[in-house]
Formats: sequence, structure tokens, C-alpha cells
Amino acid sequence: MFVPHRLQRFCLRLCGGILSTTALLSLSGAPVEFTFRVDATAENPFARDIWATVTTPADHVLRLPAFYVGDNQWSVRTRAALKGNYEFQNVSEQRGGLPTTLAAELKGRDRFRVRDIDTLGGPVRIDPRSGTQFIDGRGDYFQPLGGNLPWASGSAPASYYPAAFGDFATVGFNWTRVWMCHWGQLNLDWVEPANGPQPALGTLDLGVARRLDGIMEAAETHGVRIQLVLQHHGQYTTFNNTNWAENPWNSALGGFLDSPTDFFTNDQARELTRQKYRYIAARWGYSSAIMAWELFNEVMWTNARRGDAADNAAVAAWHEEMARVLRRYDVHGHLVTTSDDDLHHAMWTTMDYYQPHLYANDMVLGVQHHDLAAAAINRPVFYGEVGDDNMADLTSEQRTTGFIHPLLAWSGLFGETTQPAQIWYVETLRQQGRWAELQSLGRFVNASGLRRAPLPRVSYPTVLGDLDSSLKLTGGLYWHRGPAPELEVPTDGHIPASMVTFPRILTNAAERHPYPSRATFHVDYPAASVARLHLRGMSNRGGSLRITVDDRVAVDEPWPAAAEGRPTPTNQTFSFPVGYGRHTVVVENPVGADWIDLVDLDLGIPVPALTAVARHGADRVVLWVRHRDNLLSPASDNDLTPATGRIVIDDVPAGEWLVSWWDVAGSRSTHSSTVRHRGGQLTLATPPITRHAAAWLERVP
Repeated sequence: MFVPHRLQRFCLRLCGGILSTTALLSLSGAPVEFTFRVDATAENPFARDIWATVTTPADHVLRLPAFYVGDNQWSVRTRAALKGNYEFQNVSEQRGGLPTTLAAELKGRDRFRVRDIDTLGGPVRIDPRSGTQFIDGRGDYFQPLGGNLPWASGSAPASYYPAAFGDFATVGFNWTRVWMCHWGQLNLDWVEPANGPQPALGTLDLGVARRLDGIMEAAETHGVRIQLVLQHHGQYTTFNNTNWAENPWNSALGGFLDSPTDFFTNDQARELTRQKYRYIAARWGYSSAIMAWELFNEVMWTNARRGDAADNAAVAAWHEEMARVLRRYDVHGHLVTTSDDDLHHAMWTTMDYYQPHLYANDMVLGVQHHDLAAAAINRPVFYGEVGDDNMADLTSEQRTTGFIHPLLAWSGLFGETTQPAQIWYVETLRQQGRWAELQSLGRFVNASGLRRAPLPRVSYPTVLGDLDSSLKLTGGLYWHRGPAPELEVPTDGHIPASMVTFPRILTNAAERHPYPSRATFHVDYPAASVARLHLRGMSNRGGSLRITVDDRVAVDEPWPAAAEGRPTPTNQTFSFPVGYGRHTVVVENPVGADWIDLVDLDLGIPVPALTAVARHGADRVVLWVRHRDNLLSPASDNDLTPATGRIVIDDVPAGEWLVSWWDVAGSRSTHSSTVRHRGGQLTLATPPITRHAAAWLERVP
């Protein structure tokens, strides 16, 4: 019998081993949750595999994993997917691989009426039509756009996250990463002494769990999807952001792991991790605010990933095992990923999407590039972190104010990745009062249609204009493992994302590092010129530089190790002539003794000041245009000279096109015009551009 909950009419019923209070409670978008008590056993309650059955308004039967809430009580949750009545049925426990029915006392109501369904529409999934794009639970295109809020900054998590998520909503951000880290008060089995006692081995801190409940609720309220990071590299490394000396599982502190590497293979560690992940999936798997479970932040920095082949095989096996655990207990089917810089590692086999991070020297171009061949992209790939840590030429003021981060967000919209790059230092922008710049970005994404449907094709249009700049290739990737790049350099001024593979650091070829020791450039010179390579510095052990043009040595400089009164050289420029026609230029560090650090290679070829990148769909083209010399200048806008040009966009279908330019600073469309186009190349005049601008073309029906 269903009765309105306001009547508070209760009756006791005993059926199917459930002692319950029958009533009807109306819910508005909140999770459907039932709590019950079962008999205690000698077993650790966090190790018990208890399930409950719930029927939905559509008479579907849900079997939900239960999570411990204390005092011999468990709860199950499911999302409010349908309007109508959800009813609790029975409880069982998996023992020896078989379900055993348990007598249970239901605490509270056994039926809930949902009035308003989950506003997020269900978990994000991969669109089966493309395999590389995301859709939400309604089947609509979902484009993650946002930045990282890994831990609470300056306030407690309970107040920080609602405020930060509220700020995200004001600029149209819908994605973030939250770390379950101990210093952020979000690690279930590792609590800092200042925040309370350390949980006993095998148990979890329920106060931390309730804290995470609040974060999920805030994310749901503000429409933010969380990539929840379950582990971070510092826990299991001795050489990069290490927390190993504080790790309660470290045998030196009374734990059971003798080495960080053991985490991936030790039976007890794996069992406790499986139990924790079961708990995480059971407690928060209901929430559509979970974008994905991220198994590890930057696993490449763990000792095991830097180990031998057996260690790396263990890392891949651990990922496969833990992904399987999450998929078993997450009955709502959220995605699973991890983060690592090697997109060819075996760990990715069982991940739903690729999640690299990038901290390069040329970040503007770097966020548009990734290491996968186009034919190998069989799932989404986008940068979960991008930042300025290794951008050598930024000023201290630019770093403090977060100058580069909005620019990276703009550039990341136009990458060869399948989704935009996500800002790491988004909190810096909140603190520095630069939120309006992100608001402009968010409004542009909506106005231009980038959020409506994927625009899968990326092109690099030619920009025609005064030849008042020089073609420079910046030392791009920083200590990035991979083969020595061989690049075909366009001389019309457009800059393909692949140019970022010219490394900032060249290692000593004689030592056979996993990092490049040379870079090769094929260039068609329109006229004879003088090229210049700028060297920032080198290791104190010394280094070498050799530049050849068509196998003829143009520069050959070895440098010995630094000695007292004789430091290694810095800020050197090496000039060499290059004739008209096609040439092969090789820059290398052939004999060491150690690495050299490059600024850029100025090829001495005049090019327009503006360069452009575009995304294409059948009826839409979206452009980003930047001034190659002004974009990162520390000078004020008033001290910079704007440039104009004509953008030549290839393969634009015939029709009438509405062209709109976006005022990045003013956060609005400045002017629109209509163009009748016969098909093929379309030439578009730019307004004056000081640093960067954006535009979109939309075919009129």
C-alpha cells in the first residue's frame, strides 16, 4: 500500500527476511538510498560482499552493492533515473562465489517516490557511433571542458568544493579532477595526524566518506563531472613528489610493503585495494557527477613504472585487475581511465580513454599534439593536466598571475586530441581574478557551436599578409621519451602541431637515452638565408652541438664539464647559411657528455605574423588565430602592434555562410557578415589582432 509521506502512516511488515517500516518518501533528484542492519560477524565489515535488491518504477530489478556506514549498518544507492516508486526487496552476501540470503532490518522507509529525475541525465559514456567522443545519459554530445581542483585550497573541502563548482558553472565548465589524497582530507585509508586517527588496516574512514558525499552533491548541483583520482604517484615513488616515507603501508612505519614497487604485486595490498575500490563504486557509483574512475595520477612516476619489463607488466596487470573490480561493482557503468605519458603502454588496453598530461616548453602548440598516430585513435584522448612548469621563457609575473592558462584553454580547443586540454592551475585563475577570461572562453564554446556536436577535422589554414615575422621552431617537448623527430617544415607560416616534437632537451647520443638526441628538418627555402639556433644552456657535465645542412657540418661545438672559474656556456647563438631550395637540417648532441637545452631554431624565412588553426564539420568551421610574436609577450597590449591578414580555409562546402568574429577580451561577438561561397577555398579577412582572436563560420540552411 502506498501512502503520502506527509501522513506519516507507518506499519511494520516482515517479508523475505526484511523487517521494515513501510512509508512513501518523495525525492527530488537525490539518490535513492536504503539503509539496513544485518547480523555482525567476526569478519571485517569493509571486507564483506553484501548486496541488496531494489525494484524500479519500470519494474526492473537492480542488484546493488552495499557499503558499510557503521554500527552494523549498510546502505545501497542508485540514481534517480525514473519518476515513480523504488522499492527495497532483499539482502544477500556473496560467500564462496554464491549468494546467501541475509536477514536484515531496514532502517527507515522501504519505498521512495522520485518526483524529479537526475538532472545530469546519467553517466557519461563513449558514443558508439564514433568510439572517440563522449555522450551523456540522454545521448547528447558531451564535451569535457574545465580544469583541475585536485584538493581544497585555502579552506576545508566542505566549503571549498561547493564554491569552486559554483564558479565553474558561471563560466560553463563541466569537468574536473578530484584526488583522493591524504593532504586533501579525501583518502579513505590514509589520514594525516592533524585530521584524525589513522584508520586500522583494512578499514576506511567514514568521516572522509561523508566528506566525499558532500562533494558529489555539490558537483551534481552545479553540473560538474568529476574524474575521481583513486591513487597518486607520490604514494608509491621514492623520487618524484614522494610520500612513501609517510605511507602507512610502508614496513618502516609498521606496514607490510618493503618497497613502493610491491604495491602492484603484493597480495595483501591488492586485496585491500580491491576492497576499497568496491566501497568507492558502491557508495558513489550512483552519481552521474562521476565522469570516470581514474586509477592513478601519473603512474609513470612510480618506482614500478620506472622499473624493468617485469615491473611494467605488473603495472599493466594491476590496471586490468582493478578496472575489472570497478566494472563489477559499479552497476551504473562509469568509465575507467588512468594517467601516464606513454600512450603505447600495455596498461591502456583495459582503459576506456587515454589521459596523458603535458608540461612542455611550447605549451601553446603542445596542447594540440599527442603521441598517437591518427589510425591508432580508437577511443577518446585528451590532456587531463596542462601547465606552465617547463615554459622557460615566461616571466615570474606571468607565472604568478597565471597568464598562460587561459591561452592554453583556447589552444586546447583546436588540438588533434579528441577533446580539449584541461587546465591544471585553474585555482590560480580563481585567486588572481582572471575568471572573466575563462567566461569568454565558455561563452565562445557555446556561441560557436563547439559544444553542439564534434568537429572532428583539424586543419592549419594559410594566412596571407605582410611578411613581418620569421619562421621559428621553439624547443617544444621537455624531457619527453620517444624517437628522434623528423619533420617536414611548411614555409607558408602555418604551424602543424607536430612541430612541438622538436625537443627542448637533446641528450647525449652516445649514452643511448630514451630521450631524443637529434632532430631533423626538411625545409624548402624560398630564398637563400641565414638560420640561427639559440642555445639556452647545458648540463654542468658538458654537452655538444652539431648542425649539418645536407650532411655538411655547419656548426660543431663540444663543451667540457664545468670547472671552477669555467662554467658551461649559456645563451649562445649559432648562425649558419642555407641556400635556396630544398635542404635537410639536422641539429644533434652527438658526443655529450650530457644534455643541452635549446631555445629555438630560427630558419630565417619571412612569414606573416598571424597563424591559424581550424576545426571543421559539415556545416561549421571554427577558427583560432594568434600573433606568433605577441601572444606570449610580457608587454602590455597597448605596447604591442596588431596585425591583419587573410585566412585561406580549404575544403569549405558551397553555400551561404555566416561569419562571426569573437572579441576575446570583451567576451562577445564583435561583428558578423554573410559570405556566398562556391565551394573549395574560402578567404577570410581578419580584424586587427594583437594577441589572439577567434571566429566561426556557420552555413545558413
